[in-house]
Amino acid sequence: MPRLALIFCLIAVGVSAADGPKLGDGSQQKWRQALGSPRSPFGQVGPAELVESFDTPDFRAQLFRQRTGPETWQRILLLKPLRLEARTGGVVVPFYDPDRMCGYDLRTKQRLGPERNTAFFGLHLVRQGYVVAAVEAYPFNLLTPEEQKASKGGMGVWRDAAAKLARQEPGWTGMGKLTHDTLLAADLLAADAQVDSARLAVMGHSLGGKMAFYAGCLDPRFKAIVASDFGLAWDSSNWGDAWYFGDKLKAMRADWLSQEQLLAFYAPPFFLIAGQYDSEATCGPLLDAARKTRELTGRAGGIEMFDHHSGHQPTWPSLKAAYVWLARRMDMPAPDFAYLDQLAREQAKSAK
Repeated sequence: MPRLALIFCLIAVGVSAADGPKLGDGSQQKWRQALGSPRSPFGQVGPAELVESFDTPDFRAQLFRQRTGPETWQRILLLKPLRLEARTGGVVVPFYDPDRMCGYDLRTKQRLGPERNTAFFGLHLVRQGYVVAAVEAYPFNLLTPEEQKASKGGMGVWRDAAAKLARQEPGWTGMGKLTHDTLLAADLLAADAQVDSARLAVMGHSLGGKMAFYAGCLDPRFKAIVASDFGLAWDSSNWGDAWYFGDKLKAMRADWLSQEQLLAFYAPPFFLIAGQYDSEATCGPLLDAARKTRELTGRAGGIEMFDHHSGHQPTWPSLKAAYVWLARRMDMPAPDFAYLDQLAREQAKSAK
């Protein structure tokens, strides 16, 4: 079955709100309509193109150009451990661009500054023995470089990309495209000979957390999701902006659609790093409701949260907790945190 078709046939049960519609109320169709779809469903057209291969002191890398539509492509950087003797777990790490997940400038092949060391999820994971697919996100894989330069400052690139998508695919939401593109990256990762396709996870921060959450909930290949401060509650983030759900969000909420339903019925084991937009206050009740529903449907456990209470960026303790949890879920060796501790020292020194 084509990957895009798979997304929109997975949601088959109703909502969990006590005073809303009950199971079997047709919410599958509601979620399908919420995400939307392109006028002519498409998947990857032909194999991804290998652009270049290179090594760094931290990993081996392969940069691919992958088709996402008739006239659009996305960059995917596969990160592989320097010494890999057997197939291992794979993690998709979506974000604005691969550079800010791998910790290297892909043009110069030099390490990025240490001030954002906590954000380099791909670098952290490959050093723990995973193969990582760091993938760039819409709007940067939709607008051409010339269109991006022509966008007016601030959020102009986001507004222009949303408008372009609306012109090209008026029935497709930005969140639908983000999910679609993340799953295409998972296709590439799962097909790699050094990846155990039975051990796939997805991890992201902020925008990447949104992508990780939807991709992880809507594709049964994923065995775990780690999402950092992405806005689980509708009111916690800008879900109503044109580049996510736009005007559809109001109707979605009127139809009792809420993201804890996806968590309750479809998510694999899920770890939330909370800090600013997600918190114990906003997410605790949602996670509790999802846990109760999972118990009733025979899927007890598997939902955890670490609230570091210190802003949008994850902290080292929250990341360590997430990586220990992920290793258990992915049947990977317990992480050796010597490298992360080195990154933490570099970051602290740069802040002085």
